Order: sequence, then C-alpha cells, then structure tokens
Amino acid sequence: MTGAMMPCGVLPFMMDAAGRPSAMRGRFARLDDVASAILSRHDYPLAVAELSAEAMALAACLSTTMSFDGIFTLQASGSGPVKTLMADVTSEGAIRGFTHVDGDSDILDSPLGGPAPIMHLMGGGYLAFTVDQGEKGRYQGIVPIEDADLTGVSMRYFRDSEQIDTALLVAAEPDQNSGWRASALMLQRIPEEGGEGAVLPASKEEAEEWHTACTLMATCTRDELLDPALSQQDLLYRLFNQLNLSVLPLREIRDECRCSPEKVERMLEDLPREEKLELAEKDNTIVISCEFCKKAHHYVVE
Repeated sequence: MTGAMMPCGVLPFMMDAAGRPSAMRGRFARLDDVASAILSRHDYPLAVAELSAEAMALAACLSTTMSFDGIFTLQASGSGPVKTLMADVTSEGAIRGFTHVDGDSDILDSPLGGPAPIMHLMGGGYLAFTVDQGEKGRYQGIVPIEDADLTGVSMRYFRDSEQIDTALLVAAEPDQNSGWRASALMLQRIPEEGGEGAVLPASKEEAEEWHTACTLMATCTRDELLDPALSQQDLLYRLFNQLNLSVLPLREIRDECRCSPEKVERMLEDLPREEKLELAEKDNTIVISCEFCKKAHHYVVE
C-alpha cells in the first residue's frame, strides 16, 4: 500500500497486551489536504500556520477516541502574540480551525523545522479540550501552557487530568506545493477495570509490552510521520509489526464550516433596527465574514 492515495482522516488501531484484548488503542490522523484548504484561507505567519495545522491534526485524533454526538473543541488562550488557537470537529467528522494573532514577534515568520513553540507564541495561558453535546451535557478539561510545544502540553493533560498512559507525536510542515502536511499519532493503554469500576494495576507483562510499544513508536521520525508517500497503514505496520496489531476502518475528516445565513440572521434579529443600521453599509446591508472559512454573509436591514 506504499504510496496509495487515501482521504484525509483518522485511522484507529488496537493491540493486545499480555493476553488482554485491545489493551492498547491508537489513532493516526493525517489531514494534509484538509489542513491545506483551511490554511489557504488565512494569511498566517509561518509559525502560526504550523501551530494551527498541529492543532487540527491533534483535534481530529482526539475526537475519535470518544463516543459523542456534538462537537469536540481544542482551544488555547494566551497572552503572547497568538491570543487564540482553535480547532473543532463534529461527531460526523467536519473540522474547522481558526487562530487569532495580535502582536509581533520575530518567531512568527521563522522557518521552524520542528514543533511549533506554543509557549513562545502564546505566552502564559491554558489549553482546553471540550466535548459539547448540547442538552445531553458538556465536558471540559483544562491544562496550563507550561511546555514548549503542543505535544508536551497535551501529554501533561493526559498525565495529570486523565491519568491515562499516553504516547503522542504531532507534526506539521509546509510542502513543496504551497500546501501543508499535518499528522498526529497517539497510543494509549486502556486501564483494566475490576469489580465496582475499580482500576486494576497493569501486570508486569502488560507494563513491559506497553513500554515496548512506546519504544517502537518513539522510533518514528518526523519525516515518516509526514511522508505522503507512506500510507498510514504501512507506517503502523512498520512501527508495530512485532506486536498484535489490528487496524480498523479509516474515519474520514473533511473541511466543512458550520456557518450559515440562517445563523447570521438569528444573531442579528434581536438587535434594535437602529443598531443594525449603524452596522450596515450605505445600501442597508450588513456583511459578516466567518472567522473560520472567511465566507461573507449578507443581511439586509428592512
């Protein structure tokens, strides 16, 4: 399958450990075309575009690890030149991304050749993971931005908040055709539950197999992770061929914004007519551009 063309998406996989079925689960997200399409609508500095592409790949990866009916959001807020970093994914696989830059820094346009330095770009702040299911409920986890890159911040969250053994690789870079490559590879050990929901400690054999899986994953280079000629499945088998690997069907991720004329109308309908006229052009038309997809929506004040 090397070099096979595949749609953008997340490839789930499982591995047994110490005879326990599916004791380890993984996700491998590749969003090259999707990230390229989204970033083409924005004129971000190079380092900001890389951070945004990383965020989209990570959000896609994480969104497929849970069962929900709604929206998964990765959002970071900071005090540096990058004020807001956001990527969200619906349960149907529609993704969008937006980054707000309000400041100057030499690093914004620097060619990086490595992970985007989130601490330098965002300064002090926090990263939040949110699952919003509307009336069915909302869950949010928050971690401070105290690590050099997005991978480190996310790993801190899993270690301190979720307390799930996790290994993570996230990477993005511009390609030779003015597009982007963006990938995220995650591996987790799923705790075994005993009676009344108690979490059982991993056996020595299972702990050793988890360590082996993490060691094998650590051999994955940045070039391999982003290589468009190396399929997701081929890379997984290259890394974990000596383990009991099972690859599941790809979950497609597509570039799709949720803005609409109807949403704009609902947003404006409660404003007094005088305020609408203040916002309108000379022809009584209010033009609102979506921050995500940059599409302009027109509303005529009657």
